[in-house]
Amino acid sequence: MRENDHSGNEARRKLCELPVGARVIIRCKHDWRSAAISRLGEERVVLTIASPTGRNYRKSCPAETFVDLAGTLPVIGEGPWRESFVRYDYRW
Repeated sequence: MRENDHSGNEARRKLCELPVGARVIIRCKHDWRSAAISRLGEERVVLTIASPTGRNYRKSCPAETFVDLAGTLPVIGEGPWRESFVRYDYRW
């Protein structure tokens, strides 16, 4: 069982099955970040990923990418995401 699973029967979905605007948590190079689906294509899905510096960037993923559901949160990637989720606003 992977660490981002909370029970043994978590569902897996394909990225192309989520609607435009759906929020996901994605593994980047050094940390985990929040993202949203901005465009669905036949073969590719475009994600808008939030950067901790306040900017956003886009990443194109294959439409057949599997998404694990940690509770109700769609997660793309492997490993413990809660411990290394990037902090966006240090004022709060």
